[in-house]
Amino acid sequence: MRAIDHIVIHHSASPLWTTWEHIDRWHRAPPNNYARIGYHFVIDQTGYVNWCRDPQRIGAHAYPHNRRSLGICVVGDNTTLDQRWVEQQITALKVLASLCTSRFTNAVVLGHRDVPDTATECPGLDVRALLGLDPL
Repeated sequence: MRAIDHIVIHHSASPLWTTWEHIDRWHRAPPNNYARIGYHFVIDQTGYVNWCRDPQRIGAHAYPHNRRSLGICVVGDNTTLDQRWVEQQITALKVLASLCTSRFTNAVVLGHRDVPDTATECPGLDVRALLGLDPL
């Protein structure tokens, strides 16, 4: 069993209608050239959770912390008012984050922007506050 210390929340920085298949194509294309989508889960605009990568496989979403983290991407762009996450997505994220932390009891939920050694605005909001978690 792979040790998981972090559950990292991302936004796709794309329109709400983006699918996990779009993201998979972006991740497989240059300059990334990943073998598959880098996230473990993608939540679409309807709140549907797509299982994209087995949690026992190392992701490609928050280098250099991929080895001990899970990546959840919520489709949309929280830095743009008209592409912000909708209520169905937030509800699904709350449920998924809760399931992940009950499975990986030592894992801390973070926004990508809160991961040490990363320089990003992703996911464009304070995920811990959104999920009702205490600040770090």
